[in-house]
Amino acid sequence: MKRNSPLFYCACGLIVLIALIAAFGGMLKPHGISESDKIVMITKEIDGKLEYSMPPFEPNSSFPLGSDHRGFDILSMLMNGLKYTLGVAALLTLLRFLIAVPLGMWSGVTGRGSGFLKSMQWVISAVPAFLFLYPPLAGMYFGLGLNLRGKADPHNMMIFTIVFFAMVTFLGLFPLAYQIAERARFYSRKPYVEASRLMGGSVFHTIKSHILASMRLELLFTVISEFILVLFLMGQLAIFNIIVGGSETLEWEDGLGYYIHLTTTGEWTSLIAYGAKFIRIYPFILLHVSLCFTGLILSLQFFLVQFKKRYGGTERANYQ
Repeated sequence: MKRNSPLFYCACGLIVLIALIAAFGGMLKPHGISESDKIVMITKEIDGKLEYSMPPFEPNSSFPLGSDHRGFDILSMLMNGLKYTLGVAALLTLLRFLIAVPLGMWSGVTGRGSGFLKSMQWVISAVPAFLFLYPPLAGMYFGLGLNLRGKADPHNMMIFTIVFFAMVTFLGLFPLAYQIAERARFYSRKPYVEASRLMGGSVFHTIKSHILASMRLELLFTVISEFILVLFLMGQLAIFNIIVGGSETLEWEDGLGYYIHLTTTGEWTSLIAYGAKFIRIYPFILLHVSLCFTGLILSLQFFLVQFKKRYGGTERANYQ
């Protein structure tokens, strides 16, 4: 175990800050984001003349990051929505690990299915995950009319959410299982594991008592790394309006039939999808949200790097 460095403490501080915002951001946000907090118009008297302004409002003293079309403060929505973004990413990461860990451990210890895992890992890793996910999800999203959120069938929205979770989970399952299998195979060749096996230890006993005990730190590193990958993938899909979560529909101009779909919680990927639609008219929306999202991913990556340095990384495997 290496000596703590200032960078390690800085990384831990960032993680604590993220956790505090996720836990208490909804209570500490400077402005409300409920129905009663909507702003239709602001009237100001300048040089004896009344001037009217309608949302979205550009960044000012009241709204440091600007507002959306409802007059909701972007900063307040970011503070309230962080927990939902982290929650979705954590659930997707958990689903991957619930399947990949047993599968990878079993394959690594018994040697069975290793060829299948290697082939699937090669196929999936050969193409960016986004290219696998976007065509079917986009076809389903627009085909079911989910882009018309106010008129979308709730049953179709539920089906899409299930398919979204299933596809994102499946796409990361085999690369993760293959990685775990390779590490489990490495540790299963250790003398103490061989001795346990010769004494009649079962596969379950070997995995529980020896492999998991040896890999616990590596698995923790992998959890953080996978969580970051899931967040990044969610951000990529959001740019192209593939998101999950609730939203409300707002008619931009009465009678024109143009509707805007806005997140009801401030979930970050939903804000990215919303800001991407108005990048030419209101670039500050996407700019501020994407900067926060990027900062979140970089903070997690920085913590992972410092965490590995602090605890010595992983033991190298010699497969020759």
